[in-house]
Amino acid sequence: MTITLLSQAPDFSDLTVRYTGQNMGLKVSPPLAGVPDALQGTLYVCESMLYFYSNNVNSGIAVEYPDIIIHAISRQDSQPSIYCQLDAGLFFPSQQFPDDQGRSAVAYSLSLSFFELPLVEDIYLALSDCAALHPDLEDEEEDDQQYFIDPSDPGELSEMQQAALQHLESVFEQPAPPQQNGHAGQFDDAE
Repeated sequence: MTITLLSQAPDFSDLTVRYTGQNMGLKVSPPLAGVPDALQGTLYVCESMLYFYSNNVNSGIAVEYPDIIIHAISRQDSQPSIYCQLDAGLFFPSQQFPDDQGRSAVAYSLSLSFFELPLVEDIYLALSDCAALHPDLEDEEEDDQQYFIDPSDPGELSEMQQAALQHLESVFEQPAPPQQNGHAGQFDDAE
């Protein structure tokens, strides 16, 4: 999938914006061809996509939520930031790859930095809410294809598992069924 490079600010008239962060920094790793190492601009957490646009360089990006495989608050540096790891199969248009490295080998990450600490939690929560609106279809398909094994059914176990089960049964004594005291029906006439 392709991450959209923006050459003009997005039109938000038809979009639901959950959060707007002014004066933020964006660092893409590995760096993009022809884009400064760190962009300063505005973050837009919309329900449909995540947008970042810099008026300084008239450039930005748009990322679909299913393409963000991890988002978290990073506290490694002196200033917290939002870290996003993107799906490894993604690429930016016009990105130059070394000859020995294909597109599928590149895993991009985004680091969103800002200057006010309360923004960290707000942006993280907005990202989480919007990501929940876009479940990963591949994960849902994998969930549908899962099957369950009943471990008490010896036919479901491999030879090695069956041998291990037989060994455990021979080593450990099975609990005896509880024995009844007295005779069956001995208290039938009690009131």
